[in-house]
Amino acid sequence: MKIIKLFRIAILFTLIIFGFKSYSQSATGIGLGYGPSKPFSNDYNFGSGVQLFGNLAIADKWEIVPSLGLESINSKGRTYQADPYNIKHIGNVSLIYLGASAKYDFNRRFFVKAGPTLYVGVGGDDVAAAGISGMAAGGYNWDLDEHSTLELSLFTTVIDIETTGRGVTPIAGFKVAYVFNFSRGKLKPPPGRPPGF
Repeated sequence: MKIIKLFRIAILFTLIIFGFKSYSQSATGIGLGYGPSKPFSNDYNFGSGVQLFGNLAIADKWEIVPSLGLESINSKGRTYQADPYNIKHIGNVSLIYLGASAKYDFNRRFFVKAGPTLYVGVGGDDVAAAGISGMAAGGYNWDLDEHSTLELSLFTTVIDIETTGRGVTPIAGFKVAYVFNFSRGKLKPPPGRPPGF
């Protein structure tokens, strides 16, 4: 049932993206990314995540980026005394998240993006069942051809983990994504140089 809902969201992404036009720096497309991540906590090892996202061009250098992802966080298996009567085990955690961020393109190569994220934790009793977080990222676009881009990005976000500090724990990671651009503005030639040279 959950897979059907995720599939419907993916189709909705595609339909929305087709309705947006392209600008000279920004692009409209859909992407799929994968990469490692690590919470800033000694209780967790490196994990990995996958993300489906869209780039919706709204201005010359601006895009809206809706995203849907799954992040797996691997526990080191520590146990701790929750209270005088209970001992808890820190298990692996899967985070399902839905976000929307604003992306600013400095040029056709470098970008930054940030925005809110709604997440749900599954599989660990030390992570809040659900919460609202934030995400920030910076990266590089490597154009493979007219419609294909390889997006490389470093990102950070935060989640609520009860066993670390006051509960708010940053996560940092790296993602490599393939982006199919439905439309993209053409590169402008330098002043004095005709198109095609």
